[in-house]
Amino acid sequence: MKVLFLLRKGYRESLGGDVVQAINTAQYLSKSGVSVDIAESGEPLSGKRFDLLHFFNLGRPYDVYPYLSTLRVPLVVSTLFVDYFEYDVRGRSWPVRDLFAFLGRDYTEYVKAASKILKGQIHKSSYEYLKDGHRRAVRKVVEYAHCLIGATGSELERVYKYVNILPAYVDVVPLGIDPIFFSGDFSWHKRKGIISVGRLEGLKNQDKLIRAVKDLDANLTLVGKPSKNALLYPWYVKWLAGDKVAFTGHLPQMDVHKLYLNHRVHAQPSWFETTGLASLEAAASGCRIVVTNRGDTAEVFGVYALYCDPSNIEDISQNLLLALETPPAQDQREYFYENFSWEKTAKKLVSIYKKILDK
Repeated sequence: MKVLFLLRKGYRESLGGDVVQAINTAQYLSKSGVSVDIAESGEPLSGKRFDLLHFFNLGRPYDVYPYLSTLRVPLVVSTLFVDYFEYDVRGRSWPVRDLFAFLGRDYTEYVKAASKILKGQIHKSSYEYLKDGHRRAVRKVVEYAHCLIGATGSELERVYKYVNILPAYVDVVPLGIDPIFFSGDFSWHKRKGIISVGRLEGLKNQDKLIRAVKDLDANLTLVGKPSKNALLYPWYVKWLAGDKVAFTGHLPQMDVHKLYLNHRVHAQPSWFETTGLASLEAAASGCRIVVTNRGDTAEVFGVYALYCDPSNIEDISQNLLLALETPPAQDQREYFYENFSWEKTAKKLVSIYKKILDK
């Protein structure tokens, strides 16, 4: 079985949760005997031989749009369907937030996509997206898909509410956690401080996290490099930060794991999260988890996290304080080990691929 993964243009230079998910999935599928190749949106696919195309990130329909009309193999879509609109109208600075509020969600996404095309971040062959608009483009991708895969049921529900259609075959395939994060010293009381792993960008809400930590007796470590489209935001958060905040930039996986083992709490008060891969890895490493109450986090973390309102600095601060003073549940590590495995992810995907190809 030969599967081609299609990822967004520029994924090699701008790693994000979607890219990490795809790379880890490809690695474990290969261990299961599936031949996986990865293509970047904009690349010609005519010279590649594959039985099935697996596209990641339904929120960026323009990345798969140029291939739909000529595709002769089944299409599988991992949705990673983020709703940016609350951040766009509440988290951004004036006058951008007022402009986006006036435009509404669909036209906001359309304007952002048009800007990326002008910057060369989206391949010019995606011009048909500009003709159809964002919602219609998302719907068209769903119509072409033989299977839609979400990391949670609530994610698939969100897709349905947005386009009022789903393919006949949909499935939930949770993300995995690299085994490395289940190793190391789990003595929580020896740890200190708060860590947050993620790209420096407004959606991740590091500015409010920094403000929430100011009156706490704890230091904050921010791991991640600025997003390509973050513009002035990284400079703003560094201006906000005092002596209690450390910036590490991007780090290798092993170094991130070591930092998890040194910190009591991992915080991710984003304006929206689907799964929150960094929080999963931190939970496996024995951190207390504070995560946004927006998106799909409750379905993923259940009772093993504290949930905060990303718009409310006081609420973030109170949850951080509680997390610093109360250790994780004794069975936290076992729960995530049993339920979030890349081996299980790959096994389920192989089953999905075979079911589609056998039709």
